[in-house]
Amino acid sequence: MKKQLKSSLFGEVKTMNHAFRQFSMGVVAIAIMQAASAQVSMTNIVPMSLADQGTEIRVMFNGLPPQPQAYQLEKPSRLILDFDKTQQNLKQASIPVSTNEASTIDVAADDQRSRLVVNLKEAGAFTTRVEGNTFILKINAVQPVNAVRNATVVRQPQQGVSNIGFQRGKDGEGLVVIDLLGNNTPVDVQQQGSKIVVRTMGNKIPAHLARRLNTNDFATPVASVDAYNDKGNGVITIQSAGSYEYMAYQAENKLTISLKRPEDKSSPKAKAQVYTGNKISLDFQDIEVRRVLQLLADFTSINMVAADTVQGNITLRLKDVPWDQALDIVLKTKNLDKRRNGNVIWIAPVSELIKAEEEEAKAIAQSVKLAPLQTEYIRLSYAKAADIEKLITQGKNSGSGNSSSGPNNNADPLGDSVGSLLSPRGTVSTDPRTNTLIINDTSQKIDQIRKMVDLLDVSVKQVMIEARIVSASTDFTKEMGVKWGILSQGITSNNDLLVGGSDTTLWNLRKPTKDSDTGGWKYEIERPSNLNVDLGATAVGASRIAFGLISLSDFMLDLELSAVQADGYGEVISTPKVMTADKQTAKIESGTQVPFSSSTGTGANATPKIEFKDVVLSLDVTPSITPDGKVQMNLDIKKDSIAGVTPQGQFYFNKNMVNTNVLVNNGETVVLGGIFEQENLNKQTKVPFLGDLPFMGKLFRRDSKTENKRELLIFVTPRIVNDTLTRNH
Repeated sequence: MKKQLKSSLFGEVKTMNHAFRQFSMGVVAIAIMQAASAQVSMTNIVPMSLADQGTEIRVMFNGLPPQPQAYQLEKPSRLILDFDKTQQNLKQASIPVSTNEASTIDVAADDQRSRLVVNLKEAGAFTTRVEGNTFILKINAVQPVNAVRNATVVRQPQQGVSNIGFQRGKDGEGLVVIDLLGNNTPVDVQQQGSKIVVRTMGNKIPAHLARRLNTNDFATPVASVDAYNDKGNGVITIQSAGSYEYMAYQAENKLTISLKRPEDKSSPKAKAQVYTGNKISLDFQDIEVRRVLQLLADFTSINMVAADTVQGNITLRLKDVPWDQALDIVLKTKNLDKRRNGNVIWIAPVSELIKAEEEEAKAIAQSVKLAPLQTEYIRLSYAKAADIEKLITQGKNSGSGNSSSGPNNNADPLGDSVGSLLSPRGTVSTDPRTNTLIINDTSQKIDQIRKMVDLLDVSVKQVMIEARIVSASTDFTKEMGVKWGILSQGITSNNDLLVGGSDTTLWNLRKPTKDSDTGGWKYEIERPSNLNVDLGATAVGASRIAFGLISLSDFMLDLELSAVQADGYGEVISTPKVMTADKQTAKIESGTQVPFSSSTGTGANATPKIEFKDVVLSLDVTPSITPDGKVQMNLDIKKDSIAGVTPQGQFYFNKNMVNTNVLVNNGETVVLGGIFEQENLNKQTKVPFLGDLPFMGKLFRRDSKTENKRELLIFVTPRIVNDTLTRNH
């Protein structure tokens, strides 16, 4: 009996301890949820008119109202109040106000603050006060126009600028503070590129303030502040240094313009995980891990499944931590991990999760090995079957084969098809005649291949490349010369004086022959060896005129003048065209082959041979169409020509070549390059001393002038061919 009573007593104690523990945990959870939702909220806004005293706006909260940050803006007139750490539960984002001072109230909120924007009809003074959980905003009444006219004007309200200052904010922003003589001073703030321009309309800046403020030493986005007058307006120019974001606001008589550097939105190399869950506070001493997971599941309304191997206790003290971060902290502390699927989170030790994923992968691989094979015939329309086959097989692991012979017992359980479109048992072949793929594999792999074929087997845009090569030449030649000679045949008169242009002429004169027909003497004079000056024009087609100045029986003096002027103009236009597909290389060339001789070996063992050199006009191009409709071309243009022949009978050539990569709009013509050559030659051949004599010197010299110009231009025009037009025509 005593034993029964004792066991019953101890059982009740254990039951009470368990119930007390459950009750404590519930109380803690409720406290945590209340602490998370303890933020002050805005519940209602009631505007009302106070007759001639102005407008009163009552903002009601579910707790003590925080003190707002208030400031007033002009053009349009509006009053802005920011309540920090405040939410709003209002159903309307805009509340109408039917008073003389305000028109509407706009409400907005984010995670940090709630904002009230009171749209004023005219700028005016305002006061604030707090009564319990109600924040009261009073806007003073605007004085009627008639009352202003009838009232005695004591002092005209002042307008203008009294001071311009600069200071650095706590976050490194630049603050330009402009003190106004009155809050009704009209101010216009505009952003113009890297400048902020502030104009005081109708009010000039005092002379002592018209200066420059150098702010480089403050390490802010503000580089300088310039103040000057433009006609009847004052202008304040704020020059920025680099990129910036600005904000302008006015409170009473102070206009503040804030410039700060924009936030760096570029992702860092190791981007930290961002937690977005609702904040929670946990403070437990030696609590079970499963109990903590249960609390988090109740807080988030997310189903959490913990494995049986999740055991142990943990001590936590977390304050205002996002619940997902708190969950990660608990899991990392106990070497656990999670897998989420929809609204269910599975929590287990890391080794158990890895083992489960491996088993799942093995099961998938086993199902692939046991899946039935089927044959699929895919006929291609645009792509080549051989190219698609290469893409299918090239990603397969080394050591895998296309045959479906017995399985490899030493193979990886995951199979050798990792990274391949074919399974270990799959095969692929092609029929070039019909451009068809023949695939024998599982249905899953065939579906993957078909998706790839649907993506790649499409028509490719074509590009027409037109190159225009213009070679222009201009030749000018002017040549003037003279020939004259003295010949004395004194031997016919028994005179020993012999005169000629050379020693050969003298010997011809000394040995005359008897003319059997006439009985006189006859000479065989060699021309032009008998000339004393032989400087006539050498160009082909020169005009000539000869004079016999003295002609006696035994003496003769003759003179020949020659001159030529030649002008030549030439233009050669070559226009190669070629059409090719996008990102496909095309080449077109036209020309001749010129033979030239060479030899192999040396000495007596030299063997002559004939080789050929291409002298062609060629266009080698690879176009690439960009996503914005432009054409990028890799161009190689050559234009060769025969320049002449050497004395040994070998040809030498003129070579013109352009190799470049250029980006051109569709249908736009671009000049790739040009070569311009100009040659000017002035030549004079003369007899020394005699050729320099005035007037008479022209009889002893030859003058020539040559001007040659050569120009080469290369134009290229790409045109993307319209597929529809191509098919219709």
